[in-house]
Amino acid sequence: MYKITSLLSGVLVLACTQLGLAQNTGNSPYSQVMSVGEVNDNNGNIRNFGMGNLGVSTPNSFSVNFLNPALLIYNSRVTFEMAVDGRVANVANSQKSQTVGSAGLGYLTLALPINKNWRSAVGLRPYSAVSYGSYSEGTVQNDPNNTPVQTGFQGEGNISEVFFGNGFKIYKGLSLGVSGSYLFGVIDRSSYSVILDDATAQQPERLVNNVQSNYNGLMFKGGLAYRQSLNKKISLNLGGSYVLQHDLNVESHTVQERRDVNNVVIGDTNPVGDTISSKVGMPGHMLLGLSFDNNKSWVAGVEYSGRKWSEYTSETGQGGLADSYRVAVGGEFTPDAGSFDSYLKRVSYRAGLSYAKTPINLQGTQINNTAVHAGFSFPIGFRPQPPEYNQAALNFGFAFGKNGTTDNNLIRENYLQFNVGLSLNSSWFVKPKID
Repeated sequence: MYKITSLLSGVLVLACTQLGLAQNTGNSPYSQVMSVGEVNDNNGNIRNFGMGNLGVSTPNSFSVNFLNPALLIYNSRVTFEMAVDGRVANVANSQKSQTVGSAGLGYLTLALPINKNWRSAVGLRPYSAVSYGSYSEGTVQNDPNNTPVQTGFQGEGNISEVFFGNGFKIYKGLSLGVSGSYLFGVIDRSSYSVILDDATAQQPERLVNNVQSNYNGLMFKGGLAYRQSLNKKISLNLGGSYVLQHDLNVESHTVQERRDVNNVVIGDTNPVGDTISSKVGMPGHMLLGLSFDNNKSWVAGVEYSGRKWSEYTSETGQGGLADSYRVAVGGEFTPDAGSFDSYLKRVSYRAGLSYAKTPINLQGTQINNTAVHAGFSFPIGFRPQPPEYNQAALNFGFAFGKNGTTDNNLIRENYLQFNVGLSLNSSWFVKPKID
């Protein structure tokens, strides 16, 4: 009963936190480029995030691995994790800048040991997000009077992923994993143009075109992992996963609204045309990694991921994206997980570096994303618990990064991204023994 109560209490805490963080005040200009928004290709758990999102080859029994389902085989106990993700960014071009922030659900996941050779996991996490808002001022095209006009664009929404993963032990250190996901979400985009009048500064009303798109589809992933002892103290880990090419079904409809200067809707909305059905073609995604560990206190590794975004097709059949790749190095160190005399020795410390060429290519410049990562896991309790007892930890992850550039009239984001979460490990379904 205590284990179930702890789990439900954790879910309640996250739910209450999520309600408090539901409002998104962010502005990520590059989420405007793709109709599905910015895709979380390397979105692992907090442990992975603290190591530079390294994880396709790093087995661990106390966290659920999203990046490679083959590593689920190492979850020998029931493992529950949840996290909240936040981001603060300074967005700037060559002329001005602004600071924005956002927060929301990081992930929810539960891993279960089915038998000694089979582990499963279910979870919910973000797949992509759209959050932007911009406006510009100019003159009406081909107008000899040069009438001033303001044009604005805004987008908000996200696509979520519900996944079911399975890891299987094949032979000694070799394991295989498969994962299936259902993707769903709604993204709203709007645009307007309004004539600026010298007498009133701006018209009291403006006509806004709103396009609401509903997305859904299936996604499948396969993974392999191999672990080999090099000597009595060090083991080698190899891992790889691949997300198959998949399509997202899209149903879009457009409505027109009249809004006042305070952005309040005036009167009724007017549908424009029929609902349009289309598809978005998402390319495959590959991850490869190598790591070393001593099966006790440290792990270090390197990882590469790549995706042929040139094969992406939008609702209109257009692409225009560049092939992307990402490299990361990182590691984790826990001085002494069983220490009785020092709590800090039981804390896990993580660090990593990542560099990515994103799929966004504007004005001949492919956008780069560089970040420095750090993370910590703080065990709950002042004394180490025997393996058969509940194990719990508070987890934190941070990344300081730069996305984009102000060169060629582009936009640069200097950002702080952070994750805060809870992990619980427990041996369910085991009958207590009486001496």
